[in-house]
Amino acid sequence: MIKLKYILALLALFFVLHAEAQNRQDSVQITESDQAATSTDTLLKKVERMHTSLNRINNVSERGFDTRDIEKNLPQIQENLAIIQENLSQYSSVQNARNLQLYSVLVSDMQAQMNDWRTALFAYNRQVISMNEQIRSFVDDSMIQHIRKDTLFFHLYQSELSDIKSKWEKAIRSTASDLDKITKLQASVSNTYFASIELKNTIRRQIKKSQTETFGQEYPFIWEKEQANAAASVDQAKVYEGQRKIVRYYFQRNGSDWWWFLIIGLMFFGWVANNFRAVKKAGGLSIAEQPELTYVSAFPLAAASVVVFNIAPFFDLNPPSVYVNMMQFLLLIGLSFVLWRSWQRKFFWYWLAIVAFYLFFAFSNVVTHISPAYRWLLLAVNAGCVVFGLSLLRLLRTELAMKGFTKTVTGIFIVLNIAAIVANIAGRVSMAKVMSIAGIFGLSQVIGLSVFIHLIDEAFYLQMVKSRLKDGKNIRFNYGKIQDRLNKILSFVAVIAWVIIFASNLNAYNQLYKKLYFFLNKPYEVGSVSFTAGHILLFFVVLYISNLLQQYLGYFLGETEDDFGSETNKKNSRLAIVKLVLLLGGFLLAMTASGLPVDKLTVVLGAVGVGVGLGLQNIVNNLVSGVILIFEKPLQLGDYIELGDKKGKVKTIGIRASKMLTSEGAEVIVPNGDLISNRLTNWTLSNEHIRTVLTYKLQPIAQLEEAKQCILDVLANTERVMQQLPAEILITNINDTSVELSVRFWLTNLNQEHEVKSEVLVNVYNALKSRGINLL
Repeated sequence: MIKLKYILALLALFFVLHAEAQNRQDSVQITESDQAATSTDTLLKKVERMHTSLNRINNVSERGFDTRDIEKNLPQIQENLAIIQENLSQYSSVQNARNLQLYSVLVSDMQAQMNDWRTALFAYNRQVISMNEQIRSFVDDSMIQHIRKDTLFFHLYQSELSDIKSKWEKAIRSTASDLDKITKLQASVSNTYFASIELKNTIRRQIKKSQTETFGQEYPFIWEKEQANAAASVDQAKVYEGQRKIVRYYFQRNGSDWWWFLIIGLMFFGWVANNFRAVKKAGGLSIAEQPELTYVSAFPLAAASVVVFNIAPFFDLNPPSVYVNMMQFLLLIGLSFVLWRSWQRKFFWYWLAIVAFYLFFAFSNVVTHISPAYRWLLLAVNAGCVVFGLSLLRLLRTELAMKGFTKTVTGIFIVLNIAAIVANIAGRVSMAKVMSIAGIFGLSQVIGLSVFIHLIDEAFYLQMVKSRLKDGKNIRFNYGKIQDRLNKILSFVAVIAWVIIFASNLNAYNQLYKKLYFFLNKPYEVGSVSFTAGHILLFFVVLYISNLLQQYLGYFLGETEDDFGSETNKKNSRLAIVKLVLLLGGFLLAMTASGLPVDKLTVVLGAVGVGVGLGLQNIVNNLVSGVILIFEKPLQLGDYIELGDKKGKVKTIGIRASKMLTSEGAEVIVPNGDLISNRLTNWTLSNEHIRTVLTYKLQPIAQLEEAKQCILDVLANTERVMQQLPAEILITNINDTSVELSVRFWLTNLNQEHEVKSEVLVNVYNALKSRGINLL
């Protein structure tokens, strides 16, 4: 019995162990199956990632890296640098300060261009290296090694793997080619860049040397025998050829400037020509033909060229001498056409003499071989300029703008020519040439700027004439009110422009600009607030311009000096909104331009709030009331209002106060706060109709009905009496001998009340008298 128990126990243990072993075997089989499945999925994902990466790399290589601009323009830059280097090394004795400044600017521009290229090439290089490293990483990837050993997987996906292999080989070749190309371009650009740095240093040394030699004696005294000099042996043709290539590159670099010249010229031409056409069409030639229009014409081609070439020098203050001479010559041509039509012949011959002097000095400025004959000729022309300048001072045209400044410039012209004579005699020919060209440039430029002021002045005048032509009638306006201010502003700008151009011709602009730039941008600190003189200046300039615009904008958009009886376009009320926007926008822009941080602006606004609380309540009240008037519109320009004991027509609605024109011609300035807080009667809020009353006392009483009908007939035939609202004739007093009548009727325009009443009185009197009815 015991043995049977042991046997059963052993059998049970055997089955348990067997079941456990079977479970373990099944578990191992399941795990190996999962691992196989996982390995296949991983390989497929790896193949997919490789396929995507190689496609991306090959697509980038096929598109290529954008180096066309570098490949196209780098040889040109290298050629220009070589030309500049040749001019400096072989023809340094004939290089003037303006050309050296130009070389410095051009080399700086080339360096900036090459810096951009180097940045782009470094980025391309990093991208190619990254792609190359990614391709190489596929070789060392353990998964790729596993794919090679797994024959079953390789057999199943043979076509996909072959495609990946071909793309991988293509990527290897293309990235290697791209890397080689980019590396060579990098080397070429870097070498050229470093060469430009050396050239820039050479130019800097030449400029310092030129500044020193300009004040030194280059040649013997004019009466002494001249020794052979380096400039005499210079090949003129090669010098001019080098200059021509540099100027060609300059034109290519600044080609967009000419588009701007064309746009500005067309805008001015179209503006003036269109205004002339509009004035002529509206029958306003009686105004447009007044003496105010002397320089502009109906076809202002020459005037447009004068405007364009007066502002052209400010597009680049370091151009080559040939470019400067060409631009000035084009300006002189335009001025000659304008002055031929505008000036008397005696003064025009003086202008032609200025043109002749300019042409001589312009050509002499490019002469490199300084012979004794040239020096004597230069001395004679300088002496002629002195005599001419003295004569010009006596006969200076009084009509020129900036008359006082023109006299000053003429005096400078005389002094510079005297100094040029002295410098030439002393052997300082370069200094004599600089002074001569600066003098004639300054004189011709001040005349050009004076004509420029006249052109802008007359163009604005024509705009005001055009904007005031209504229904073919000329509206009266006072142009002199803004002409003085406009001329002062334009004259100030012209003087600044002349000083800049004059300093540029004297080769002193760069030094002047550096000092002014340092002064305007030097930081100053008051407590914790930091500011610069430039920011403060810009703050006041922006405020001044915004105030100027809002003050005179209406004059150029049709605002008139209306009398009491004239009609006013109520659309002009929108000008008040524009003025408010200009003031607020100008203030905000000025605060931004001041450079003050926001927290400091908060302090300023807080101080303003304290000021308001202490004593500016009335001013702020009027300002706020002005805003309310603009948007709520209880009255508009031209409305007939009654405020207290004052009646009149609204002439202007300002930001702080408004103007009311009474029937007596007085202008009453009313604070906007009074218009809002006091009782205001607006007779023309909805329309301009008004009912008026005439009183008649007539006899005999027997003809009363005939008299009424007669009065009604007169009113029916009066044009400015409203017929839609019938007139009323009421008896206010009657007796045996006479009767008093009150005639009430409506007028279409209250501004014409007195005129219509006068007309009706006369017509009624004549009509009643013809019927034998007497007025008492």
